Amino acid sequence: MADDNDDGMVDKLILIGTSALAAWLAQKVLGAVWKKTTGHDAPKDPLENDSTIAGIVTFAAVTGAVAALSRIAANKGARKVTSRIAAGRTLKASR
Repeated sequence: MADDNDDGMVDKLILIGTSALAAWLAQKVLGAVWKKTTGHDAPKDPLENDSTIAGIVTFAAVTGAVAALSRIAANKGARKVTSRIAAGRTLKASR
């Protein structure tokens, strides 16, 4: 019973870690692509810079889409890893 809780905790930690890493990486890539494409830094606080409403809305939409896709990809990858880990534990337990 304790092993089941430990396994679940490891799975959750892997999912949290991969999601956080994917979000950080997506933010860095998106910021670099935005700067290269527009020549301006990505809008962070629309009240403190000269960003246009169209630029802010576009950046928000692209950011949301990239965040959702990166989270899905990270979760799918993490689930594959955790299922492989669980399969390895099952093999060891059956021996």
